[in-house]
Amino acid sequence: GLMEIENDPDHAAVAELVAGLNGAAGIGTYAYVDSGGPVGTDAIKVALIYQPGALTPVGRPAVLDAPGFLDPLGSGEDRNRAALAQTFEDGNGGRFTIVVNHLKSKGSACGERGEGGLQGNCNLTRTQAVRALLDWLATDPTGSGDPDFLVVGDLNSYAQEEPTLELIAGPDGMPGTADDYTDLLQAFVGPGAYTFVFDGMLGYLDHALSSASLTPQVTGATVWHINADEPDILDYDMSF
Repeated sequence: GLMEIENDPDHAAVAELVAGLNGAAGIGTYAYVDSGGPVGTDAIKVALIYQPGALTPVGRPAVLDAPGFLDPLGSGEDRNRAALAQTFEDGNGGRFTIVVNHLKSKGSACGERGEGGLQGNCNLTRTQAVRALLDWLATDPTGSGDPDFLVVGDLNSYAQEEPTLELIAGPDGMPGTADDYTDLLQAFVGPGAYTFVFDGMLGYLDHALSSASLTPQVTGATVWHINADEPDILDYDMSF
């Protein structure tokens, strides 16, 4: 699941990325999911790449771009980016659906009450989006016929914040019940897992969570700390 890919209608950006990967790993190693056009209306989007040698897409992808997800509080401005779901099948006929998300950041306000507290700006916007996402997945939007769902992406919510806990609680909204999602970084990496460092504090905004039926089939998860520990002065922002 990829974040912040250029949202061009012909998929030129993700196609160029896949071509570069195949140039390094071998022709046909990677492919991308063709969403059939832009994903949402923002300049950037989420995208999916996969290995055809391991998985085959089943049916068409589905896009969650309903107002109740993009702008759940009716602010008049899209806050969350459209989500992309695709069902895959392996060589044994096993299926699962992955859905990629990029929820509203904490970087600007959404007009909510109590913004800027411990959970930052737009917490309710993210929490309501998660509820809309769970309701959407309950409809089996790709027609997979299989309850195995893997939710990935930048939720802009730390592990103990309300949007993440809402997702873990599953479709019934009640934690500790049979339909709960599993936080795979917590399960396989543990309480020290992080994908992000902010002012010397560690946590993860980037998530992988599996539905109750998929969780027993997951064999592992880990974090690749590409540049999480990099100080601001080394990044591409020239303000320093």
